[in-house]
Amino acid sequence: MQFEKPSGEGLDLNVALDAVFRRNVQARRDAVALVDPPDRAAFTDGLARRLSYAGADVAVGRLAQQLRGLGLPPGTVVAIQLPNVVEAAIALLAIERAGLVAAPVPLSWRKADLVRALGPIGAAAILTVARVGDERPAAVACAAAVELFSLSFPCAFGNDLPDGVMALDIDTDSAVGVEPPVEAKRDDIPSLLTFDAAPSGSFAVGRTHAEWVAAGLSTLMAARIAPHAEIVSALPLASLAGIGAAFIPWLLTGGTLQLVHGFAPRALERANFAHAHLVAPARGLGALLRDCGREFLSLIAVHRGLAALFDLHSHRGAVVDVHAFGEIGAVVRRREERQRREPIPIGRVASAGGAAPPVGIETRIDADGVLALRGAMVPHRPFEPGGEALAIGADGFVRTGYRCRAENAFGLVVEAEPAGIASVGGLRFGLDDLAARIKEVAKDAVIAYIPDPVLGGRLVIETDDRAAARRQLEAAGLAQIILDAVVPRTQARRMAG
Repeated sequence: MQFEKPSGEGLDLNVALDAVFRRNVQARRDAVALVDPPDRAAFTDGLARRLSYAGADVAVGRLAQQLRGLGLPPGTVVAIQLPNVVEAAIALLAIERAGLVAAPVPLSWRKADLVRALGPIGAAAILTVARVGDERPAAVACAAAVELFSLSFPCAFGNDLPDGVMALDIDTDSAVGVEPPVEAKRDDIPSLLTFDAAPSGSFAVGRTHAEWVAAGLSTLMAARIAPHAEIVSALPLASLAGIGAAFIPWLLTGGTLQLVHGFAPRALERANFAHAHLVAPARGLGALLRDCGREFLSLIAVHRGLAALFDLHSHRGAVVDVHAFGEIGAVVRRREERQRREPIPIGRVASAGGAAPPVGIETRIDADGVLALRGAMVPHRPFEPGGEALAIGADGFVRTGYRCRAENAFGLVVEAEPAGIASVGGLRFGLDDLAARIKEVAKDAVIAYIPDPVLGGRLVIETDDRAAARRQLEAAGLAQIILDAVVPRTQARRMAG
């Protein structure tokens, strides 16, 4: 496949993410780099950490050393399934420093999702935690490793780990950093994978260093995030949205990244920051602002394709809308008027001031009404296997599957999710794949997906025996959000009515 990839207009974007981090370490050793959620001890093991750049560098080096000890060949995929704690950021950097490829997955995935997603990409290890609330991700990783031949090394942070799970730690008091691998220009090799959904199931999307930096620059410029800024992220570091809107801007500005796990207004209220940019899902952002009682320099509201409304309450800072279209790309727009969302442009997306940004994204409405994207952040080649799910044209445009219409000569409106995709509670599923998996274990089940403008969508699984169906689905390793969708057939009929 040959096409001219949009350039950075003089910027060298092809720099390793860990190299950017190490430059920050050299320049700001004693500055605060990473901060845990204040309520960390309430949902997972370990006290809340507050790491300087020097301390974070030691933690990255220690974890990279442990990963190298596994003897994995360079370029091996290592999955990450972590809550929004400092280990999530440390793991992304340590895996790269060890010469491996990180593949973060949603925390809510269970055994079946892990096996189906990690098998095709040959993941050899997974980094997780002993517990998140009542869930036991380390035990789930163990169960996945039993079924998945390639997954030889389930590893976890925390206490009381199951047999067969390698214990990890980032104890900065006893750790000694390791020398990073020799850096090389890797223009066409993915440095970090995330997972998207197709009707037939999940598939990996790979981005190079340059594409990840471009994704972060779009948010950084729109929000006007200054050097050494404070960024608070309520989005997990497991997707284009979370990594591109929070993690990469943190690296590029050498600031402080404060992580918040889940919808936690009280944790935000207790967090130690003065003037920060908040990255959060647009759905529920109004309630978060109302309940936390904090003011921010900017609100970076992430919309999952379909735009969501939220109440700004007393917020007086800037508002930036990040329209994420799966893992393909994101259109970032700064509001000129805080109460009015800017339309998504048709064509090249310009910065807030009207000038063409150094890197960016371009939109197009195809003849069938499907949105296509091209730009410096958009993957320019599939990550095999599963590459057929990423529809890359000869001109570099990638079809997102989202249906849209032109609002006027210059703007577009997104009207519908990709056909065959369910979006429930922040997770996206392929409906064909999901229906087949459910019917395999609960044969009397009838599956329905109801799009919802507030929640994104509702999944309803009708069955005669709810308790039995839940047991069967749980034993098959399906996610809790699927189990929660099971309802007695009589109740489902009332819901439909």
